[in-house]
Amino acid sequence: MGADDTTAEAGLPHFFLTTSGLPPGEAFERWRTLLAPMYAVSPTTPSAPLPFGSNIAYPIDDLVAHRTLLSTQRLQRDRRRVEAGPDHYIVQLYRSGRFQGTVAGKPISASRGTVTLIGRRHLLDGLLDRADAIGIAVPCTRLHGLPLEKHDLLFDPVRNRLLAARILDIYRRLPTTRAAEAPALADEFVTFLHRLLDRSHATDVLDGRELDGGLMALARMIVQANLSRPDLSPEFIAGQMLVSRSTLYRLFEPEGGVMQFVRGERLRAVRDALADPMERRTIGRLAEVYAFSSVSLLSRSFRNRYGAPPQAWRGERQAVQRISGQGTVQNVWKWLRET
Repeated sequence: MGADDTTAEAGLPHFFLTTSGLPPGEAFERWRTLLAPMYAVSPTTPSAPLPFGSNIAYPIDDLVAHRTLLSTQRLQRDRRRVEAGPDHYIVQLYRSGRFQGTVAGKPISASRGTVTLIGRRHLLDGLLDRADAIGIAVPCTRLHGLPLEKHDLLFDPVRNRLLAARILDIYRRLPTTRAAEAPALADEFVTFLHRLLDRSHATDVLDGRELDGGLMALARMIVQANLSRPDLSPEFIAGQMLVSRSTLYRLFEPEGGVMQFVRGERLRAVRDALADPMERRTIGRLAEVYAFSSVSLLSRSFRNRYGAPPQAWRGERQAVQRISGQGTVQNVWKWLRET
C-alpha cells in the first residue's frame, strides 16, 4: 500500500498467535507447539512460571519476517532439530529484553538494540528474559558467496546501527505491503545484506553514507529514530546529519519542507502501528509516543491524511487482516522449511 492510500487492502498473508489471556498450562502448550520445530521450550528453573509468548510471521517472497514477544524462558536447539531443519540465517533485532547463552558453541549476549546473525543449523542453548525481537529468515541460497560461517554472531556498531534501522523499517511496512510488492522488498533486503556483509568491500564505505542510501535516506532514518522527541527540529536533524541547515532545506524542498516531512512520518508511524496485529497501545498512548500535542490533533491530522479517524482505520485493517491472514502453524513451518 502506498504511503497515502486511504483504503485498507488485503496485504501479505500472515500467521498470528497470541497466548494472552489463556490459562498458563494452555498458553505454554500452544507456545511450545509453535516453536517445536525450531526450539525446545522450558521454564528457566523448575519453579519458574511456564513460558508463553506471541508471534506474527509474514512470508516475503522466499524470506520470512517475524516479530516475537517472549516471556522469560529457556530455548534449546539440539542436534536432532538442527538436522531436521532448513538451511537459512536469521538476522534478528532485539527491541527489548535480553538473550544470554551459547550459539554454535560460542557465548553470546544480546540486549536492546542488538542485532544477531544466527544460522538455523547452529546448536543453541540460552535464556530469554522478556524479549521483543524482530527477525528476518534468509535462505542460504540467497547469501551465496558470503563467508557466513566465519562471521561473528554479532556486528560492529556501524553495521549494527544500519541493520537495526533497516529491519525496523521493513517490519513496520509489512502490515500494509501488498503481495505483489513482496519480491522487490525481499530483493532489497538481500542486496543490502550482501553490501553490508561482504568483507571484500573497503571498510571505509561504512564511514560514509553509501549504505544509508544517500542523504535523503539518512535523513529519513534520523527522523524515524527520533519521532518521539517533541523538539525534533531542522537544527537537530542537520546536526545529526553533519550538514548545514541550508543543505537540509534544499534536500526537503520536494517534500514541502522539513517539518512537513516530520509530520508525515509521525502520521505514517501511527498508521503502521495501527495496522500491526501485535500493537496494543491506545490511540492516546500513540499520540504521546509520536509527540502529538493532543489526541484530537492526531485524530484530525490522521483523518485528513488517510480519510478515516485512527480508531475506525484500525478496525478496518483488523477486518481485512482476518480475511487475508490465512496462515496456520503448518504454514509457518512450511515457509521455514522451504527457505
